[in-house]
Amino acid sequence: MKKLTLFVSLALIGLMFTSCRKNDYKSFIGTWGVEKIEYYNTDYAGNPIVSSLETYEFDPNSTDNGIQLYFREDKTGEMRDSAVDTLWLDWNAETDTYDSYISCPDTVMVYPFSYSYDKSDHILYMNINYGDKLRTFKMSIENLTDNSFTYENEYDKNYMERAYLKRISKTTKSASRQATIHPHKSGSFLGGR
Repeated sequence: MKKLTLFVSLALIGLMFTSCRKNDYKSFIGTWGVEKIEYYNTDYAGNPIVSSLETYEFDPNSTDNGIQLYFREDKTGEMRDSAVDTLWLDWNAETDTYDSYISCPDTVMVYPFSYSYDKSDHILYMNINYGDKLRTFKMSIENLTDNSFTYENEYDKNYMERAYLKRISKTTKSASRQATIHPHKSGSFLGGR
């Protein structure tokens, strides 16, 4: 009976350490690739409006046509976006639009960020520099495992972004550059600039 009690105790302690680690910011450390982004609107009750759904799929391992997030242990990182199909330039505050753009720029956009994780609410906070603008995003984390996670981000009232990310590596490494079709959703984390 003592052996059974000891075995059950050790199993519970192991389970506690495993489940606690999932809620720690260190679960994010490494390189993550975006598999899919969904944009949709919600109704008055917060339910998705199916007819508004837009889906963009990416190869998470591609450094030529993908988006990777590099999370470092010091709670900093960078987003490397090689899926850029258009660069929007010269924001005009009077007309609330961009005055010019560059089509198919064949480049990698690198955006530094800092992050923190509220383990009790499963919220990932990311502060990212988009050129001269510092933006803070509040992302609700779902299905966090060692190999993948999903987040939801309300980037404007009733405008949602859901992204599916896959772990590429437990370390951060450099990425190369190229371009492909990319969503432009002003105010969203992965599609806004």
